[in-house]
Amino acid sequence: MLPSHWLTLHGLAVSLAVLVYVFSSHAMRQRRPPASAIAWVLFIVLLPYVALPAFLLLGSRKLARPASLAGTAPRPLASGDGWAAGTIVSLGQPAPAAYRDLRLHRDGRQAQEALMRTIDGAQATLDLCTFILGREGPGQAVVDRLTAKAGQGVRVRLLLDGMGSLMQRPPSLDRLTRAGAEFVRFVPPLRSPIRGRTNLRDHRKMLIADAGLPSARLWCGGRNLAAEYFMGSAGQAPWRDLSFDLGGALVQQASELFEHDWRFARGLPSLPREVLHASAQAGEGAQLVASGPDQADDTVLALLLTAAYRAKARIALAHRTSCPTRRC
Repeated sequence: MLPSHWLTLHGLAVSLAVLVYVFSSHAMRQRRPPASAIAWVLFIVLLPYVALPAFLLLGSRKLARPASLAGTAPRPLASGDGWAAGTIVSLGQPAPAAYRDLRLHRDGRQAQEALMRTIDGAQATLDLCTFILGREGPGQAVVDRLTAKAGQGVRVRLLLDGMGSLMQRPPSLDRLTRAGAEFVRFVPPLRSPIRGRTNLRDHRKMLIADAGLPSARLWCGGRNLAAEYFMGSAGQAPWRDLSFDLGGALVQQASELFEHDWRFARGLPSLPREVLHASAQAGEGAQLVASGPDQADDTVLALLLTAAYRAKARIALAHRTSCPTRRC
């Protein structure tokens, strides 16, 4: 039997841990799913000395919800065939924008050709963000092309995730920066700009060329810039992944998202969010849906659930069941 005073101290510790959880969630304006909230409370009650440090380190899945969004009612959803666009807009994402010349890449070879073509065609700016930049193959080829473009006077910016650059060493970037390009690591693990946000990672893979110009082009998808995502390696076939490139007004949405991440990584204040009105008729445009801890809502999850609820005949789902090297 434990002495009564130890039980009293344990009870105080549990109560304090629960209060920290409640006040932290309220202060950060967290929208936590009920199952997740219950799991955290049970974890804290049963193992407060382990759960509280874990919560303070990893429990805040979202940055503070903007005051302008807290407590506001969602905008009405569109009905009929426009339910997806309406759901996206109601959760604070941009309205549909027109695009042109969409190319879905059949395989890694086509994806790499489109990537290099987008770089070579840039006339004014090139903004690239990726989780992993491989040291050989496509990664080195991209760095070489960016270096050449920077030497020609094109403004080049490279945003590389701080954790991804530890998982696979990137090529040497000295020549790139000497040519005039800017390079920033997104939240290096040992120098996180937000205490306790080591799990805040940038998994976006985008190359944006000439944003705001008629020649604007976006290359995007799930491929990191490493050999296994394009041509594979010795004895291993390349991963099956999705990527695409396109032009048109939709490129501006990607450019604004890159600018948001770039300023965050540089420790600069965010620019006022520009309201992008629809530049396409319903069913004729596309929307770039941002996800992550810096977004107020889980828009992608809301889309998946809404689509499942609205399904009348069948549901087809494609999902990567495993990630052999734990790279995403």
